Amino acid sequence: MILTPFEEMLGQDESTEIALSQIDAFPGHPFQVRQDEDMEKLIESIGQSGVIVPVILRKKQDGRYETIAGHRRCAACRQMGIEHVPAVIREMSEEDAVLCMVDSNIQRTSILPSEKAKAYRMKMEALSGQGKRTDLDKEKSSRRLAQKWKRETAEQVGTDAGDSGRQVQRYLRLNELIPEFLKLVDEKKLAFLTGVELSYLSTGQQKMLLRYLQEKSHGVSLKQAGQLRQSAEAGDLSLEQIEQVLTGTRSKESEKTNQKEKPAVKGFSDKGAGFHKLDDEIRAYFPEGYSKEDIWRILRQLLEKWKNGEVKLGQETDTKDRIKR
Repeated sequence: MILTPFEEMLGQDESTEIALSQIDAFPGHPFQVRQDEDMEKLIESIGQSGVIVPVILRKKQDGRYETIAGHRRCAACRQMGIEHVPAVIREMSEEDAVLCMVDSNIQRTSILPSEKAKAYRMKMEALSGQGKRTDLDKEKSSRRLAQKWKRETAEQVGTDAGDSGRQVQRYLRLNELIPEFLKLVDEKKLAFLTGVELSYLSTGQQKMLLRYLQEKSHGVSLKQAGQLRQSAEAGDLSLEQIEQVLTGTRSKESEKTNQKEKPAVKGFSDKGAGFHKLDDEIRAYFPEGYSKEDIWRILRQLLEKWKNGEVKLGQETDTKDRIKR
């Protein structure tokens, strides 16, 4: 039998009885204690056999204790009037405490998307605090190195929960949603991937969209959310554009703009070997999750600015310097 890090930690020390009145919740704990069927079963189990698995605590500077693992067991005991629980007291850093807290809860049978999103963010931040980014301190200007670290860490974070690095990064995006949209994702009234797309809208844009949806009793599909994201990233998402996207109507001016954006760069086809080169050499400069269309759109905008003289490239500057000499 292979033990999880949580189970291995439990086996290292003997438990002791600690008064519940001396135990505080973990600060920023992302997992809710719900009065659901699982909680009822836990209360029934404790009533019959007591607390079989000790909780894990960390001693605080004021002499009280902080719950690392066992929030639901402590809550159940409080409801039942039990005053003491068996506990394993561990000395650990802030980062190690976060990692243990997340790993001991992430495999629950029912976890809301918002809970997993917050837990993954806490674990990512904890790993960065453990010295995982020492290489980045030496090369702060390397965006490729930063993106590589994020991808590798996302893979590490998702391992215990069975999520890929890409899926972890999708969950992390949910933290950018306003509370109203995040609640809709939890309630499955807004699809998970649709929520991810909407997370790329600014807070103001999300609130504007929410007001429109509430006033019109309208929904939003994944495709529509992608279109709204594109407009938002181009910096020109307005209430009129929201209505056009959600109702399927477009003004003549927006149709012309859309048609101009469709052609790919000549001689560099998505289907040929050229796009593989883009994957290798250019994708490192873009956040994880950007589609081919997203990348092409941004590249076209930059090239247009370069063409109009709004952006100066290194080679161009070097050439001018040589001419002056």
